[in-house]
Amino acid sequence: MKAKDINWDEEVEEYKTQYDDEDGIFEHIDNLVPIYTGDILVQYWTMGGEITADDVGLTISQVMQKHIFDAYLESFMEAWTPFEDEEE
Repeated sequence: MKAKDINWDEEVEEYKTQYDDEDGIFEHIDNLVPIYTGDILVQYWTMGGEITADDVGLTISQVMQKHIFDAYLESFMEAWTPFEDEEE
């Protein structure tokens, strides 16, 4: 699953202006995940989501949000350059 609608380089830059370390990455990504059912459905199916065995016991919206979060985190981390690299 790939998150295509967001410019991840810009998201990384925005994150770095708001935070001075890596501790807030998960919170930042969580704030990007859609919360409304229609938005969740559109994003999930656009990304080609697939339900897996570890999703058993979750509601369908929880499954979709989990997969969206994972895809967003992966895309964010691909664009990420640690703070240490910039300081050198």
